[in-house]
Amino acid sequence: MKAQTKWNGGQVGDYAYCVLANNESPLTYIGTNTWVIGAPDAPGCVVVDPGPDDADHLQHVLYHIASTGKKLSAIITTHSHADHAGSALSLSLLSGAPVLMQVDGLLPPGQLFINDIGVTIEVIPLPGHSSDSVGFYVKQGKFILTGDVIFRKSSTMVCWPDGVLAAYMNSLDRLAHFVESHDVELLLTGHGLVIEDPEDRIIRARAHRMKRLNQVVSAVRAGIPAQADALVDALYNDVDSSLMQGARRSVNAQLRFAYDSGLLEEH
Repeated sequence: MKAQTKWNGGQVGDYAYCVLANNESPLTYIGTNTWVIGAPDAPGCVVVDPGPDDADHLQHVLYHIASTGKKLSAIITTHSHADHAGSALSLSLLSGAPVLMQVDGLLPPGQLFINDIGVTIEVIPLPGHSSDSVGFYVKQGKFILTGDVIFRKSSTMVCWPDGVLAAYMNSLDRLAHFVESHDVELLLTGHGLVIEDPEDRIIRARAHRMKRLNQVVSAVRAGIPAQADALVDALYNDVDSSLMQGARRSVNAQLRFAYDSGLLEEH
């Protein structure tokens, strides 16, 4: 696959096509990636993360599916945040396809049986960004759809209190092991560019999270109040002001981790 520098969605290999949603924002980057997955000669396909509840976006998704001559067999989500799953019910009503979400208990770990899409999908639990985050491994394409677990150009927000840093770190380790043991070549993310160097990117994501954790612990030990606002002001001056709400959530997640692991004493 040719290295990418700009992302507008489109075809990725033989088994994945991205319809980029028009919901650009500080937290959604250039928009949500809605993925259409299926073998070229299969009669059906599955939509992963139908995106925000936006009629124009859904029409673009349905237009692409119609152009392939396939039917929509199922709608699945990497997690239940509105920018990924907000249109799931609307798409289901328009297409007749069922919706499968982890938050409803419908995506247990292991193989997901959808008969007519020509590929096998394995569900990988990846909590941390949210409690219901999962990934989808497509063996034939040698890729994992990772939702908001990891990005090519930025770090992931741990959406405390639903998101938990300990779970997130464990998920990065689980993802790294899966990538290595299954010879995964690509990570298809929920926002932005495809990750073409999965093992290296996971290592760097973990290192960044540990760096931030160590900064928070050191700052509190140095006398900065163990409060999100104070720590964000002290440590996150390299982050755009539009992302400060997310930074506060991540700091709260780091504090909780530090207390639970004994790095800091909770008062």
